[in-house]
Amino acid sequence: MSTSSVLRLLVETTREFERELLRELRERVDPELRPAHFAVFRYLEPDGSRIGALAEAAGMTPQSMGELVGHLEKAGLLRREVDPADRRARLAVPTEAGLAALRIAADRIAALEHRVIGAVGADGIAELRRLLAAAGTAVREC
Repeated sequence: MSTSSVLRLLVETTREFERELLRELRERVDPELRPAHFAVFRYLEPDGSRIGALAEAAGMTPQSMGELVGHLEKAGLLRREVDPADRRARLAVPTEAGLAALRIAADRIAALEHRVIGAVGADGIAELRRLLAAAGTAVREC
């Protein structure tokens, strides 16, 4: 019997977290939300982020990120504003509904982490965080 690679385990665990998170957000925020929208919310600053910076952080093109932001804008979760630091750039800024969605997501993530603590213990989750941080550093240094 072969063991799963670390990457596969990370991806599968991330998908489980996102599946549960998406279910909650579809029920409470917008039934049209898709996993792709996590690329926006994962990197969005509460006071707004440049669309280009969001795209770079998510590893996608600015055009693709702009489409995701556009959908979230139509859903009333984001608005676009001129960046006061560079009037040529646009910021994606969460609306009140968007901030509420971020709070819902944070609460759901905390509940999921609590479930993980139930499975691996408080020391286990602390060790998992430490190991994942170390693994990320090791991969970046390659």
